This record gives sequence, C-alpha cells and structure tokens, in this order.
Amino acid sequence: MEERNLAEVLEKELGNFEKLVVLGIGNELRGDDGAGILVVKKLKKVLKDMRNIFIINCDTAPENFLSKIKDFSPSHVLIIDAIDFKGEPGSVAFFEDKNVVESVSTHRLPLSMIRAYLEGFGLNIKFFLIGIQPKNLLLGEKISHRVKEAVKIITKMLEKIIKKSNRYNI
Repeated sequence: MEERNLAEVLEKELGNFEKLVVLGIGNELRGDDGAGILVVKKLKKVLKDMRNIFIINCDTAPENFLSKIKDFSPSHVLIIDAIDFKGEPGSVAFFEDKNVVESVSTHRLPLSMIRAYLEGFGLNIKFFLIGIQPKNLLLGEKISHRVKEAVKIITKMLEKIIKKSNRYNI
C-alpha cells in the first residue's frame, strides 16, 4: 500500500477512536519479525502521557495481555506485525475487522482468536492490522533496511494521526 493511501485509511479508521489499544507483535531476535515491536517501542516514547491509549509490546504472546485489554475496554485495537502477504519486503498492508488475516509471525494464538475472546465479553471493538512484509525471519539476523524504513514511516504516521485525534486526552 502506498504511503499516502495508508495515511488516508489510518486517519479515516483511527481518527475518531475513544480508546485505542496498539499491539506490537513479534520477535526481535528473528530479523524483520521484530517490526511490530519496534513500532510500539517508538510510539510508547512519543505518546506516553495519553490516557486513552494503551500501547503493548506483546513479543510473541499477545494472549498474555487479553485481560488487560479487556479491562481497558477499547473502542479500537490496532495490531502491528510482520506478516507474509507475498509483497515486496518492507511493503505494508492494512486489514480491517473481519479481514484481519492470520500472521506468519512467531506468536502462538491466531489473531482471530484474540478478536473472538474480546468480543465474547460484549466489547464492540473495531480491529485493524498493519502488516509489514518481512525480508527475513532468521534467528540472529538484524532487521532489514526496507523493513526499518517501513517502521519509521508507520510510527510517524500513527503518532501524527493519534495526536490529531479529537479525543487526544493528556
């Protein structure tokens, strides 16, 4: 997805959130699989004083945070993960609600199960996934240049959109 198109879609979908959870999923020891983790680490630094945002570094186990997410009762959940959607390395795909695809990352619980668990508590949540196409997922490898650039772009985009939101509460 082109940068401009992604920014427009994110602004449309996230610009009116009441409470937002951002989940970074992946394994930093496996090269590009750490992309989601890097985004949330950067977002935590620049959005640290916001009360209506819960940013979570899930590593490879988002299921460990389900009760905290439920207690936060978000209106929106954004998942950021390295996924293989057969794109060029560093390219980005955006999936919404029922189209959130299963990741090829190292986490154990399918994303659809996370959604089903939270919806089982009667939470009306909009789910989104930003997928970053990895180049390599080998243990011990560093993140590739193209994926690192995608991380920077996504982080800046999300920071701008979240701060611009009319529900920006410090």
